[in-house]
Amino acid sequence: MAQDEPLPPPTEVLADREARSLLAALNEADLPHGLLPALDDYHLVRQILDRASLGIAVLDSELRYRYVNRTLSEINGVAAADHIGKCLEDVVPGIDVAAAEAELRAVLAYGEPRVHTVEGTTASGPAHEPRWWHNAYHRLEDRDGVPVGVVAMVLEITEDRRIRQALDRARTRLVLLDEAATRIGTTLDVEQTCKELTRLLVPQLADIAFVDVLETDRPAASSIPTSALRMRRLALSTTGPLVKAGRKLGPPGILFSPQSSSAMTRCLAEQLPVVFNFPSEEEMLRNVSQASQVARFRRLGLHSAVFVPLTARGQVVGVVVLVRAGDSPGFTPDEVELVAELARRAASSISNAQRYAQEHETALGLQRALLAEPMSPHPDVECASRYLPAGASAEVGGDWYDTVALPGGSTLLVVGDVMGHGLDAAATMIEYRSLIRALALQRLRPNEILREAERIVEALELERVATCLLVLIDPAAGTYSFASAGHLPPLQLEAGRPGRLLDVPVGPPLGTGTGGYQQLTLPYTPGLTLLLYTDGLVERRGTDIEESLAAFAALDLRHSDPLEHLIDTALTELAAGHGEDDVALLAARLVIPAIPTAP
Repeated sequence: MAQDEPLPPPTEVLADREARSLLAALNEADLPHGLLPALDDYHLVRQILDRASLGIAVLDSELRYRYVNRTLSEINGVAAADHIGKCLEDVVPGIDVAAAEAELRAVLAYGEPRVHTVEGTTASGPAHEPRWWHNAYHRLEDRDGVPVGVVAMVLEITEDRRIRQALDRARTRLVLLDEAATRIGTTLDVEQTCKELTRLLVPQLADIAFVDVLETDRPAASSIPTSALRMRRLALSTTGPLVKAGRKLGPPGILFSPQSSSAMTRCLAEQLPVVFNFPSEEEMLRNVSQASQVARFRRLGLHSAVFVPLTARGQVVGVVVLVRAGDSPGFTPDEVELVAELARRAASSISNAQRYAQEHETALGLQRALLAEPMSPHPDVECASRYLPAGASAEVGGDWYDTVALPGGSTLLVVGDVMGHGLDAAATMIEYRSLIRALALQRLRPNEILREAERIVEALELERVATCLLVLIDPAAGTYSFASAGHLPPLQLEAGRPGRLLDVPVGPPLGTGTGGYQQLTLPYTPGLTLLLYTDGLVERRGTDIEESLAAFAALDLRHSDPLEHLIDTALTELAAGHGEDDVALLAARLVIPAIPTAP
């Protein structure tokens, strides 16, 4: 109200009382003596009220407006005169009127001032943008102390609240990104990486989350005809109440083809997030494979979803889908942006895991090809073998085994290990294996084979050394002879005795240039079983090799068990989750020939 505006009519009794109440309070304050006469001017007090920078309202005992100042009129978007005689619901229906009136009635009833934060909308702002106000209420009383109304002082705090919300969102974003850095991609397993992503998203950002990965070797999803798209669900996480709902959406492991008009297909083709907040029936029909699913989604209370592409190195590897249900709100642009950032980080880990799986399978195929099939032993020697790659590496290794049938009925067993991993080690392994085979066919004794092999290796200047154990089984002589080039001792199993490690003289590894190999020859009885192995079976970081060898010898292995069973037992007991080195294992037994019956 400007200074020269007329005073309000005398009927505005409560406004007068509010002014006089404020005047009385000021009179009681410790003010400079010259100011007191000025405060006796009612016109001056009305200026204080009308021109205050916070909203001020006076309501009667029925909680109807009797006075509002200019600031509150602007906050509410309603002229001051249009407030008079109306209740809160008539003027500001966009707030929680019941809660505000409950606070005001408590002030009227008990006389204690109260503060109250109000959230909602008014006519002065966009209907879809909530605002916040900090309200302070105190009771008005006449000269006899009888309550006659309530004074409300309103301060808008929308900007502060939005800043706080922005800070909270930023904090949440940083926390999730930090968790993503430590929780996603902990292994090179594709399925595990997808599970880590969905577990991060639920319940922080979704009630249900699942990851579907492309089942294709093509370079980009955009180049695949939509009719040829094949997806496999690798992970699904839900909140507790929605476990059954999640299963009805499709459990992990299912393989499916999304329809061409679906949100998933659009997400893959455009490589952009697709958001559905409270979609219409028509929108849902376009984005499900069967019309009956719409009713099911409604029954489950699912109302919003966001499809985000998993893109790594410019190629889409899959889609992560977030779903909200029940009382959860729709997805905001900030949340979609955060999910997209998390998806980008996860996609890199998923892509790396896929590449590792492909390379690992390729490496195993190469290793199998390099090992090929060992040469067949003579029929009177039964053999079984196994190669177990290191679990933490996709590289091929230098471990090998072989059985060579020699002229005269003898069989040579070979187990070796070239130092290192990778193609170089595998290539060197082939050279050692071929060299041992060639020398064995010259009918040399085991120690002579190693001695000649060392001479040739030195001449060829092979860069990698190798350990090697040779066993020559000679059924005609009833003997078996051993020679070792830096290799671990074989395990012997026989009837009536526990397994024992044979004390084979150990010479230096091949490729060291030192030479000097001895031979141990023992009688070989039918049924006696040998286990030859590489160090990956028994060597463990932090464990003394003698302890590991003793544990190997103490295994419950019977000489009469099938050879495959012996290998399985040894690997299960000693090599489960080894991950540090390859394992090659060869089991052999002299077969007792059948005695023909007399006619």
